[in-house]
Amino acid sequence: MQTPWHYGWNVVGLTLVFQAASIGILIYCFALFVVPWLEAFETSRGRVMIAITVLQIGVGLLSPLAGRAMDAMSLRWLVIGGACALTAGLLLASLATAMWQIIALYALVMPLGMVMAGPLAAQTLVTRWFLERRGMALGVSAIGTSIGGFAFPFLTGYMLEQFGWRAALQSLAALTLITVVPLSFLILRRQPPQPEPAPAAAATGDGSPAVQRQDWPVAAILRAPMFWIAVVAFLPTNAAFGAIQFNLGALTRDLGHPTSYAALLISLSSACMIAGKFAFGAAADRIDHRWLYFIMAAGMGGSLLMLMGTPALLTLILAAALMGVAGGGILTLMAVIYGSRFGAASFGRVMGLGMLFITLASLGPLFSGWIHDRTGSYDIAFGMFALLFLPAAIAVYRLPAPR
Repeated sequence: MQTPWHYGWNVVGLTLVFQAASIGILIYCFALFVVPWLEAFETSRGRVMIAITVLQIGVGLLSPLAGRAMDAMSLRWLVIGGACALTAGLLLASLATAMWQIIALYALVMPLGMVMAGPLAAQTLVTRWFLERRGMALGVSAIGTSIGGFAFPFLTGYMLEQFGWRAALQSLAALTLITVVPLSFLILRRQPPQPEPAPAAAATGDGSPAVQRQDWPVAAILRAPMFWIAVVAFLPTNAAFGAIQFNLGALTRDLGHPTSYAALLISLSSACMIAGKFAFGAAADRIDHRWLYFIMAAGMGGSLLMLMGTPALLTLILAAALMGVAGGGILTLMAVIYGSRFGAASFGRVMGLGMLFITLASLGPLFSGWIHDRTGSYDIAFGMFALLFLPAAIAVYRLPAPR
């Protein structure tokens, strides 16, 4: 007898598309625009890194509000609104005549697109549609960011070389509008199944089954140790990933390689993230989340150490691949840890609050660029980020078991 198709996988497919667009363009392609903006606006690396920093700060500040909206409103229109905001931001950026205008757009407009049509919306949708095999579904959904990171750098690198950065931004805006909006309108016409019922026991706030109630108020979330443990755990991983990701284009040029090499490294990292997300997502349904975090943190730390000094091209390739595999666990593990401990009904609220505090990780690229401007090297920054994984791992060891 044939098993009926679960409509939730259609939703997962949509999340692949809109995450590929928002994260692929705003995050993975940012490093490719750094050099053209340095030349066009005659500015410093530290100043250019302000743009990606304010983007992440904006996403963090908006995430709690967006999370509450996603728990109460139609995700269909929120995702469509996010796609339209991303389109508008890219078109306006293509008309910029000064770096401050780019920074303003990354602070005020781009965060709307990334919050409403990015990982937070994707994870909320998948958590609602899946109870069984949730880890696998979240892992598959998170691959959307890697698909964007693999495809868009190649496309953007070609357009930069052939047509310039302004035409590249305009083309990316058009592509976002004609793909994300109609697909979201069609696929999100159905409502997800009702969330799992709340247990009868009262909440205790210590991560035991009693705390797995259906509706978590903000105050209860902020009192739960398991919420703060995840924040402490994912701060250094996000900071390290951003420090590498957003400086990779400039680092590659420092080592004497062309822009096409940077695009290749970013795409390689994204391809390896696909494998990492599959692996971490599938393993999260069977293996202690703490051990998965330890593996992920070790891989990210190894990548940082490999990039110190003057690495050869082969070392760059290996570091990018290792960063990709390890980075594949960041979004997946964070979503699984929160979803399995707080439940589906309050997931948007919990994840939004988590992203607010993890916004501090946005200082990673800015700090790395600032260190380079003063020392001529990223070594001090990369070494400091690697050391931060030790206290994070100690905190994760105390993570309560899921329901």
